[in-house]
Amino acid sequence: MTKKIFRGILFSSFITMLASMVFIIGVQYRIYDDSQRDSLESKARLISFAADDGEIERYADAKERVTLIKSDGTVIYDNKSDAEKMENHAQREEVREAETIGSGYAVRQSETLGINTCYYALKLENGNILRVSDTSLSVTAVILELLPPICAVAVFAFVLALILASLITKKILKPINEINLDDPSGIKSYEELTPFVSRIQAQQKSINRQISELTRSRREFEIIAENMSEGLVLTDINGHIITHNSSMEKFFGVSGDLSGKNILNINRSETFRGVFESIKENRRSDSVMEVGGRFYEITVSPVSDESGNPRGSVILAVDITEKEKREKLRREFTANVSHELKTPLTSILGISDMLKNGMVASEDIKGFAEDINKETSRLISLVNDIIKLSELDEDKKRDTGRVNLYEVAQDVAKRIEPVAAKQGISISVTGTDAVINAGDSLIFEMIYNLCDNAVKYNRENGSVTVSTGVSDGKAFVSVKDTGIGIPAAEQERVFERFYRVDKGRSKQSGGTGLGLSIVKHIAVTFGGTIKISSEEGTGTEITVVFGEM
Repeated sequence: MTKKIFRGILFSSFITMLASMVFIIGVQYRIYDDSQRDSLESKARLISFAADDGEIERYADAKERVTLIKSDGTVIYDNKSDAEKMENHAQREEVREAETIGSGYAVRQSETLGINTCYYALKLENGNILRVSDTSLSVTAVILELLPPICAVAVFAFVLALILASLITKKILKPINEINLDDPSGIKSYEELTPFVSRIQAQQKSINRQISELTRSRREFEIIAENMSEGLVLTDINGHIITHNSSMEKFFGVSGDLSGKNILNINRSETFRGVFESIKENRRSDSVMEVGGRFYEITVSPVSDESGNPRGSVILAVDITEKEKREKLRREFTANVSHELKTPLTSILGISDMLKNGMVASEDIKGFAEDINKETSRLISLVNDIIKLSELDEDKKRDTGRVNLYEVAQDVAKRIEPVAAKQGISISVTGTDAVINAGDSLIFEMIYNLCDNAVKYNRENGSVTVSTGVSDGKAFVSVKDTGIGIPAAEQERVFERFYRVDKGRSKQSGGTGLGLSIVKHIAVTFGGTIKISSEEGTGTEITVVFGEM
């Protein structure tokens, strides 16, 4: 990875330097060519006065070549050659152009000498064509002339690029190389990585611990004890039940003495038919089955005597309902996060590819830049919300103190008022002091998210009212808006992660679908409950009630 980053930076620097030099040489040669043309034009106009007076011979010793040509192409005078021996010039490019528009310019390369000759032709008042020509440097000659300073600059730039590439590569990789997966809290840079690494580490430990406990419990003889929470069945090699515990009866809804009966008396599903086959074939098997809305992991382990002869099997049924629910939540959360991150990243990648490939007109670049900025802001908001949820998910002690809901609501209103004003929405705070024991920053976050939602899903020129107070000895804060409202069927789901009632409007307003999830998490953290009252087309009121003061 270090080499790839280093080579990438160095290659980019080299390409940039090479392109700059080519551009500079091109500009330099263009300036030189324009200067050559201007010089010939000035000389031609100066000599034209002498040509009109018949005194063109005074320029016989001029450095430039001076030629006077009739309108039919016959050479009248040339200061470098015998005019009578020269061929007709009527078809020369510069002569034809001068005959047509009054002046002409052409550059021709000598095939023998490999140098360029510039010709400027000027039509005189008497109809004759005056042509002035001189040699000029070719592109190759210009490059050769500039080669020494170019090489010096190139060497210097390359050495500088090497140094900078090395320094930048080390700076980029240093924080990543210093990450300690066993203790990710020590990360000082790239703070965005901390919650993800920490969360993965916690999940790995939790999963490993559960697997270890299940494995240990299946292998230890103490699992036969009646007080074990797992269901246990011992069978002989023919699948007849030797003993079982009450947990197995509870799991599968059976009762009575099952000793000596076939294992299929417990359950006759396809899963238990597979269990019976595993017993007869003396092989280990694992399967998961659902009974009454709960999930059980059924493990069949063959038992052999000291000589290795099969004697029966141990069947262990473990309730993994909570594990399955957590796994389902994890899969849903991972899928939602992947989808939500992919959308803005795909948009940014598409726009950047268009910009990189020059497919965007200069007047449209600002608009595309605004799109990138919008998607980046949305991405940052999403990451921040995910980080906040990850922090709230951590079961750790939080700093608490006396927090006045009324004062916090006023602070939130001041913070969000400029955003609301852009939509003509008024925001007000009413009520009385309501003091609770909680974290000041988290309560601010909770009320802010409620007000932010109330503004986003409000109508133009609408209003948001924040109320605080104490009712029946319990502190409360409510946020009421005059917005679009929430359908009755959707009200129970709005606090789910990534759930949006109006997906189109939510995306348009920059919503991540996590705001109300954060609100609920903070409320529950400090012993609060949430009530929602909403009517489509009228508005929504969300109230958070805390425990007794």
